Amino acid sequence: MAEASASSGGGPRRGDGDDRASAFLAPENLCGRTLLALVGSGHALLADLKVGAERVPPAFWAAASLENDGSGKGRGDKNKEGKKGDVSLLSSLLGAPSSTSKGAPTKSDEGGNENGDWEESKKYAPFLFDFAYLHNPEEWEAGLSSASAGDKDAENILELEREFAVNHRAALGDFYELFSRIHNYQRELNQYVEDLARGFYIQYTVESVLLDNEGRALLCEAVWLYGVLLIAMERLLPGPVRERLIIAYFRLFGREGDTFLIDAICKLCKSTGISPPESTSAACSGPNRSHKYPMDEEKLFSRFPLPVDLIRNVVGCLISDDLYQQSSAFPNIDHRSTRLSRQASMLYVILFFDPIALREESAKMREIVDKYFHDNWVIHLYAGMTADLSLEWQRFPAAKAALDNVLQIDNVKRLHIYNTKLIGQCMAELRAYLTMGVLTDSYVLDNRHDLLNCLRRCNIAIRWRVLHRRTGNAQHHPIVCATAENAATDPKLEGSFAVNDTHLVSLILLTAQLELQLKESFRDLLEKKESIWISCRTQACTMMKDLAEYFKGDQTLARVSRHDGLVQWFGGMAEEIGDLAYESGDHFTVTGRKIQLCVQALEEVEQYDLVDSDVQVKAVLQEARGMLLQMARAVGINEGICEDIRWISDMSYGVESMKSYVKIIHSRIAKDPSNVSLLQGFFFKLSSSLDGPVERLKQLKSPEVERITGYYSSQMVSFVRNALEIVPMSMFAIMVQMGDIIERGLQRLPPKVQADKLVAYAQPNERYKLSMMAHEIAVFSDGILEMDNTVIGGAQVNPRELLDEGLRKELVSHVSGLLNNLLQFDFSADSETVASMSKHQAAAMRSLSSLAGRMEGFQAALQCVEDYICLDGLKMWHEEVSRIFCYNIEQEINKYLLKKVLDSDSKYQSDVAPIPRFPRTENEPSCINFTGRVVSMLIKITDASYTTYSLEKSGWFMSDGTEVCGLKAVSLLRQAIGVYGLTGVDRLLCYRILHELHRFVKFFRTNVSKQAVLLEQLRDELFPEWKTPQNAVNIYASGAKKTEMLMLPMLTCFRRVGQAQLLRKMIRFELQRRARVDAKLLQHTVSTCNSSLLSSEQPLDGKDPDNLLNICDMTIALGIGDPVETIFMKTDPLEGLPVLMLFFVITYIPKLAFDPKVGSLAKVKTGYPIDGWPIVAGISTLLRQFHPSYAKSFLAYVGQFIRVSVEAYAARRKGKNEDASRLAADLKNVIVLMEQFCDMSGLPSSALYEHVPQYLMEMCADLP
Repeated sequence: MAEASASSGGGPRRGDGDDRASAFLAPENLCGRTLLALVGSGHALLADLKVGAERVPPAFWAAASLENDGSGKGRGDKNKEGKKGDVSLLSSLLGAPSSTSKGAPTKSDEGGNENGDWEESKKYAPFLFDFAYLHNPEEWEAGLSSASAGDKDAENILELEREFAVNHRAALGDFYELFSRIHNYQRELNQYVEDLARGFYIQYTVESVLLDNEGRALLCEAVWLYGVLLIAMERLLPGPVRERLIIAYFRLFGREGDTFLIDAICKLCKSTGISPPESTSAACSGPNRSHKYPMDEEKLFSRFPLPVDLIRNVVGCLISDDLYQQSSAFPNIDHRSTRLSRQASMLYVILFFDPIALREESAKMREIVDKYFHDNWVIHLYAGMTADLSLEWQRFPAAKAALDNVLQIDNVKRLHIYNTKLIGQCMAELRAYLTMGVLTDSYVLDNRHDLLNCLRRCNIAIRWRVLHRRTGNAQHHPIVCATAENAATDPKLEGSFAVNDTHLVSLILLTAQLELQLKESFRDLLEKKESIWISCRTQACTMMKDLAEYFKGDQTLARVSRHDGLVQWFGGMAEEIGDLAYESGDHFTVTGRKIQLCVQALEEVEQYDLVDSDVQVKAVLQEARGMLLQMARAVGINEGICEDIRWISDMSYGVESMKSYVKIIHSRIAKDPSNVSLLQGFFFKLSSSLDGPVERLKQLKSPEVERITGYYSSQMVSFVRNALEIVPMSMFAIMVQMGDIIERGLQRLPPKVQADKLVAYAQPNERYKLSMMAHEIAVFSDGILEMDNTVIGGAQVNPRELLDEGLRKELVSHVSGLLNNLLQFDFSADSETVASMSKHQAAAMRSLSSLAGRMEGFQAALQCVEDYICLDGLKMWHEEVSRIFCYNIEQEINKYLLKKVLDSDSKYQSDVAPIPRFPRTENEPSCINFTGRVVSMLIKITDASYTTYSLEKSGWFMSDGTEVCGLKAVSLLRQAIGVYGLTGVDRLLCYRILHELHRFVKFFRTNVSKQAVLLEQLRDELFPEWKTPQNAVNIYASGAKKTEMLMLPMLTCFRRVGQAQLLRKMIRFELQRRARVDAKLLQHTVSTCNSSLLSSEQPLDGKDPDNLLNICDMTIALGIGDPVETIFMKTDPLEGLPVLMLFFVITYIPKLAFDPKVGSLAKVKTGYPIDGWPIVAGISTLLRQFHPSYAKSFLAYVGQFIRVSVEAYAARRKGKNEDASRLAADLKNVIVLMEQFCDMSGLPSSALYEHVPQYLMEMCADLP
């Protein structure tokens, strides 16, 4: 069992107490099984704690940082000192039972980690309170409400709180359950000790359990795991974050949730007042987050203490006993601190339960330091977490005094120099052993003790250097972390004795390579040692028979006289050797003694003159003795050697530390891709740490084994992927250069080329560069593909998959960065003129053109090298680009949703190839990413204030006739962002329309409903619509004046909705046009399938929803369907809407005039935000969301208005009224508007003729 197991407190041990150990853990032994289950739950809790720390919503970190920065507006400081006795206030608020009640909360689904902007997360800080909230909750809630009501410019805090509750409900429930489980662990541990004391387990007491080998280890581990849980909780979830998590759970869900343990959990999780240091020395920054910083353990451990007698007994066992009996792995007395390292970490943690010993018991602390810490002061706690005793014990006098005796500067220098010399010696030995052809089976059998001693020295040197380079002591750090001037050679054994990180990485890689080869050699020897025994015995026996025949003197070429004594002796020796059996009933020591006697006899027979004078006979005897010795060594190989190698080669202490050496590994691989082969042994070495956290769970046969193993395996696979990512990074950098050459250097070959000009298109220099780059990519690809498949924990690591995942990661990163950088548009404050808008529109088109060229060049480069990397490059391109656009569209849509799609919930986000998120730009702070900026750009360049839409020309035009957005612009957009991006923009426009429609409905219900009496009165006066009412002109004039204040919001809604719908129509047309070229058969197939589904008499409810959704997505991607027919929402009827829309038409029709150049109604006054077709599309889209009777009523009211207007025009014209010409223009505009409305809505002309006779409309068209 590797040290990984023991370092986590697990794993069987070799010794004389195996029978008693098996009895203690027998299935029928409740005492042992209960303790084993407790230890297993502790390991599972630690894994869940690490998972939870990775998923804390950023808002809690932001709120805690505001308090630490002093910018929390006094929230965190209020009554801070008075929090100690007030956690019980929650019980009084909830009416919950006391903390002594039994039970546990129900587990919720795990929440996700929102990777939003840090600044974005700070907006939630005002309602994320710490425990100061408990003093007077009503005051805090009142202050929150008053702040929300008082600051009109700020976001609505109550809405933010509601949004936060919807998105983080599951996460808060998981954290509350996690804290409950930690509390339950200590309660169950105390209950177990109490049951032992009361005699509930009959013959077992605390003392008798500590006398049992397995019981002693398990009890020590149980206490140790409780301490590690508290330390890990404080390290990974600092006090301010814990407090806010608990108060958020209580405020948002506590009254309806299970909160009977709320008092105990508040007591457990209360902040100790010490926050994590932002930066110390090399110990606590960057990748060294796993290094423990000094915290108030005394306060933390005393909240729910363990019995004093238990702690004293456990400490006594740890001081006096060898719990895991690793003497065979580290037999040398100089290696004692390494052999007892796991007990040392246990002692360090458990002593915090007995602070009196740390402060006052100098003799005990000296004994502990002399035994465990005389040559090391940075120790490994659990799963890569380390601690520096020189800092941790500063506040404990007795412990500090004992440690100071061994941490004098001269002693530290001596340890550093000794380790440096040991590293130099080990590297020389490793290079000798790893020479090609040295480690044969016979060499391993003959020199296994030397090889194991070399492994011991190497691992001890690595362990000391890796751990102590993390020291945070200002005096020790410069000594241990001194950097060598030349990293290319071995450490110098003189002068400064500096060791570079490169030296350490080289030592680790070579050691791992030797361990891998030795493990394979011993594994092979174990499998075939019986065949080795038989083969050597047969050869030795044959040699003895040959010698017997030789001394008979009968052979033709033998020049020796017959010697009957030697003939008989060698014949007997042959029988003796032949009687040696591999599986005899004798003890193996008896067999070894027989072999020894045979070897001794063969040595003695050489004393005869006849034998001694014959060189050939002596050579045969020497070879026979070698065979016999090889038999003895082969039978001496057992599982214990492999077990010892696992203990020796353990590197669980460096799981986190190795992350800081990844850059060095990258530099080695970049220089020589063949170095990848050395990493396989390194990964095997690190994977030994996966056994420890689950070993006890495996003994327990817990169903949690697979889940916990999966988590730690995923962490290890992530490190492997990170270590090897330099290969895809280097390959991708070359591909980027290839893409630039293809985009800018190579000329496009036209369909027809004249023969004399063909040479100009050859471009041999550029193509030679491409071929050389492809060769470099092939070299890197071969380096990683030469690795064998590796099993790490429960995960299969395939080199081809790693290469594929790495390339996908680089592809996603590069394309995302390209889209983010090029899709930034500057529509600044000077964009208020037509000239400036034209300039910005041209800049936007240039950005799209540049992006289209870059994307096309890179896609071509990926296709060029796909054969060299043995991967499907085009498939990879389409899958990842589609995922990028889908993810960014999804995140952009979040601003329209109450229930956000977090990264952990997104089906497009991936841990293997994560899609990066970039900060918002200053020019477009409302847009989350580039997709929002694209939509914003389209909205701005088609703004009705500057442009007019022409349906006949399919585009927006300036007043001077310049096209700003037409089919060419949409086609260029499609070339830049592809079909995936274009369908994503369409989807984003849909949500924009839905948002505007919801705003209109809300506006109608809050503002228009107040005018319900007026609308009812107007409707009654205009009823029936087919009849011309009396005083109609006065009714229209009075109604328009009274509803004037409602018109501007309606204009904004119709303009925005119509603008988005017209953009969608252009996008749909471009998709349809492109599909006819690229996927004509698919387009016809999907169109037919869609039509058949819509015309089917069977209800669609019985169909597979996934298939229907796929068909819907395909119809959009292929440009099938009319966007105006989309139903966006389902809402209750809005009474009076058709009448209100009539007066909207009456109000704004004078501001429009028909422009024959564009064939549409255009604004009369330049700069006024109105345009004919967007208004028509907006009205049509709104009416589409209601019953068709709404559209019919609207047509009826407008038809009535047209008839009244015709009568009024005729009367005024007879009276030669000056308003007759204006009325005629308005009348013509209304008719054009209604014809366009019918055209946009898909209504036949007869629908309008029902209310306005056709002849009347034709007469109006001829009005002057």
